[in-house]
Amino acid sequence: MIRKLLVNLDDILACLVLTAIVAVTVLAVVMRYLVHAPLPWVEELQLALYLWAIMLGAVSAMKRRKHVGIDVFVNLLPAGARRLMLYWNDALSMIVLLSFAWLGLLLAEGAGEKITPILGIRYRWIDMAIPVGSLLMVLQLVVNLCYRDKRMEESS
Repeated sequence: MIRKLLVNLDDILACLVLTAIVAVTVLAVVMRYLVHAPLPWVEELQLALYLWAIMLGAVSAMKRRKHVGIDVFVNLLPAGARRLMLYWNDALSMIVLLSFAWLGLLLAEGAGEKITPILGIRYRWIDMAIPVGSLLMVLQLVVNLCYRDKRMEESS
């Protein structure tokens, strides 16, 4: 049970964030058009939730290897070259994601004590979605790599 929860934690968090976005948006529409009392804080909250939803969704896509890619040419390669290309792709992805993590951390640190005007949320917590999501994607790449190697050993 706990293992299954941990394996699916990114999906669960992404679903919770998306649910929160929908709930806040519906609430904002109801308050604006039916009650005629718009909520000034909705846009700030949506912005923060969107960024976290994007990064958590990217982690989920990485787990399933469903990121956009053109595999037509890779599939034309012989098995050994295809395997080498997959390793190259993973290595390059890790380099890019580690760069994103580093730059996201600098962005979060650069936010300092800056807070959102209405909710008073530190921008640091919003910006941390980038390094957290990037590092989780790197972790997922490593897990995928280990399982791919294990499957290759079992099939040979």
